[in-house]
Amino acid sequence: MNSPKPVSPEALDTPVIIPVEAYISAEYARAEGQRLWPRVWQAACREEEIPKVGDYYTYDILDQSIIVVRTGPDEISAYHNVCQHRGRRLTSGCGHTKRFHCKYHGWQYGLDGRNVRILDQEDWGGAIDPKDVGLGAVKVGRWAGFVFVNMDPDCDPLEAFLGELPHWLDPLQIEGMRYGWRKWSVFPCNWKVFIEGFIEGYHAETTHPQILSFGRADTYSRRHGRHSSMNMRGVSGGGIGTSVDTSMQGDLRQVLIGGVRQQWETVGSLTTATMVAAADRLLEVLPETATAAEAGAKMMELARQMDADRGVSWPAVDPGHMADVGINWHVFPNLVLLPNVTYCLGFRARPNGFDPDSCIFEVYHLERFPEGQEPRPENVHTAEHTESEWRLLVSQDFSNFGEVQRGMHSLGLRGVRPNPTEEQGVVNLHRNLAEFMGRGAPEPPP
Repeated sequence: MNSPKPVSPEALDTPVIIPVEAYISAEYARAEGQRLWPRVWQAACREEEIPKVGDYYTYDILDQSIIVVRTGPDEISAYHNVCQHRGRRLTSGCGHTKRFHCKYHGWQYGLDGRNVRILDQEDWGGAIDPKDVGLGAVKVGRWAGFVFVNMDPDCDPLEAFLGELPHWLDPLQIEGMRYGWRKWSVFPCNWKVFIEGFIEGYHAETTHPQILSFGRADTYSRRHGRHSSMNMRGVSGGGIGTSVDTSMQGDLRQVLIGGVRQQWETVGSLTTATMVAAADRLLEVLPETATAAEAGAKMMELARQMDADRGVSWPAVDPGHMADVGINWHVFPNLVLLPNVTYCLGFRARPNGFDPDSCIFEVYHLERFPEGQEPRPENVHTAEHTESEWRLLVSQDFSNFGEVQRGMHSLGLRGVRPNPTEEQGVVNLHRNLAEFMGRGAPEPPP
């Protein structure tokens, strides 16, 4: 089987209009709870959040709740989070247990989902068998350190759902990264508005004007089955945080240094402290005439050695493959990854109940750490954050989302018109949504 080839940067999508129903309709939002979320693979947690046998994570989506639990050193299971007696939920949040215990009437379930205790079982006169009242199993898959779940017992395997993604991202070994920080909040926009804000670069020049000091953000996106990716044209390097606009003039060492520092200060991700330190050394080790390619390559070389000296090993990734990976991947429907060899910025958004104008979102930074020095998951900051607590670049994105959601309700809006080159990922999201929902497919303009 031949390796998949990326779409040419010049490839145009067919111009389309996306109906606004998917963003604002309460009926559509409720239908997602029947036609989308119970039938699609979705990332529930990271494996690092349940490292020991008996550790569990409660994943909630709309009115459904799923227990993800480590049942063996290399085995993870998932169950519907509901007692088979009277319907009480068994868990919330994260924790560790030997048995799942219903706090209402005392029924208990083993880590394997079997019912192991029915209080006063004899009262049923033999009409109830523990084998018939175990927890309902949920399909589980693992990839890149994430634990995925699917409530459809007849779903395709996760490997089939991922398609090309492992080819492109497995060489980066994201499974070897750990949380550096993690934040979440509730925002007044549809979950799709949030996700779309991070799978296209068309907005960058206007929303993030500070980046123009380090070159234009000229992007294109491409489709990979259910998923999509984004890349940059006219840059030298491995993506955001390690790239230089080749059209820039002057001392390109300073350009790269400024860009790396800006990512660290305004995002807290898309680079690492090691890369910042490596960039700062460029003035010592490269002449002022260094090209963009030379500056980017030298920074990565220095950073790799600095990390090796502190016990962090990078995967060996072919530079050509790294260039094709680009900067951004949308894992349908609601996961976004901005990966590199030593870090990954991630986003996840879920509907906040059945309100189409609200979503729950998370932003997190993954990084490689020396063995034994990874932040413990319980020490990673996961408290709800207010808008004023987010760093500049993310706050700039947030400044759009609420206004977009309000605008979607305008009687004057005649549909959404994504850029055919830079926003193919947005179109791809809605084409795939339409397959599940049975309506709302992007259409050619009249």
